[in-house]
Amino acid sequence: MSATADEFHRDLEDLGFRFVQEGRGGILQYSRRVTPYLTCWVHHDRSDAQVLMTWEHALGEYLDQLGLQVGSNEPLNQFLFPQRDTRGPADASFVVGEMDRIETVLRGIDLLSG
Repeated sequence: MSATADEFHRDLEDLGFRFVQEGRGGILQYSRRVTPYLTCWVHHDRSDAQVLMTWEHALGEYLDQLGLQVGSNEPLNQFLFPQRDTRGPADASFVVGEMDRIETVLRGIDLLSG
């Protein structure tokens, strides 16, 4: 990792992310378990100093603990994902902004509106 990549890696660790693996093409993958059901992912492409950020929410497991189900109730296979992942600079402020945006989106879900 370059000095900048090392700094970004430390910034991610400071934010609670952990290094998971180096994927194809040298993409570094990090995850942060925000809640027992929500995980944020950062995919760091060192070649262009960019990151792809995404998330997954274990919706089936979450609803199951509330006594609810989706479809045929396969709670381990029901995940909520964004339709589009976001890309931005390999910078902690970008990651923090995206985490705030993700939280705002999920807090704004209202099952009674419509």
